[in-house]
Amino acid sequence: MPINPIGAINPVIAPTGIGQSSQLSLKLGLDYLGKIIAFDSSGTAEVQIGDQVFGMKLESHFAPGDVLHFRFLGNNPNPTFLLLSAGANQAALENVILSGTSLLIAQLQDEAQLQGQLSKAQSLLPPLLQHPENAQLTAAQLQNAIIMSGLFYESHLANFVKGKWSLADLKKEPQNRPNFNASQVVNKQLDALENQTIRWSGNIWPGQHLDWQLTYEQEESSSWPFDGGVEKAVMSVIELELPKLGKVKAHLTLLANVLSVQLSAEKPQTENLFSQEISELKNAFNTNGQELAALEVKKHG
Repeated sequence: MPINPIGAINPVIAPTGIGQSSQLSLKLGLDYLGKIIAFDSSGTAEVQIGDQVFGMKLESHFAPGDVLHFRFLGNNPNPTFLLLSAGANQAALENVILSGTSLLIAQLQDEAQLQGQLSKAQSLLPPLLQHPENAQLTAAQLQNAIIMSGLFYESHLANFVKGKWSLADLKKEPQNRPNFNASQVVNKQLDALENQTIRWSGNIWPGQHLDWQLTYEQEESSSWPFDGGVEKAVMSVIELELPKLGKVKAHLTLLANVLSVQLSAEKPQTENLFSQEISELKNAFNTNGQELAALEVKKHG
């Protein structure tokens, strides 16, 4: 049976005046059909959902007899609904068939949107580097921030069953923490799958914010992260706003263990500093055993 699309999500509606009973039989997060019975003199619609009638402020183009699709968001302090479809009819909605998993994912996505959260991974513990000059420690903590973000929990569960992931590490992930918010992690996982990108945002050391984006270099015919055994280039973009250097960005591309680095800065004096120190930067990479394909400073603007 074909699945008819649901219209764009509309604003949250808090009923007023009718149906304010505290003994609601509606269940949080479930979808319901509501039929407009009538409009009162003030323009408030009387909407019947199940055996209850609610007063709702709806747009003027609705008419008595219209059947709408709602999601119940809660009853604190008043019953609140999310209008999922506008101008729908009973027959069309009866053709919409979603699995339990699909309904759960849709619910979690809506919750994440309502909370206004960004689709960025957050580390299990704030990676506050007390010694940021220690490159190995920095790399390990950044790696941990991604691995233990909860984005890969299902994969870690599978590895745990195979004996490749410890129970102690599994318990450290967000899914096993008190007051775990499933909507946020699921939303980030879906965002990573759809956009094939992982984003991390947080404090890299006390008082210093970092925005970090990881992705695989994509071709129109390729799949993420591997396609036919062909190795893909890993791209990493790091953005910092430093007290003296201002806003700087590092764009790194790693392919077959060979690294390309492009630096940029908003301040001209910072660009000049990068250019003056580029030889020392190359030596630092080489000293640590990292083969460089390119290291350049990109002019701002």
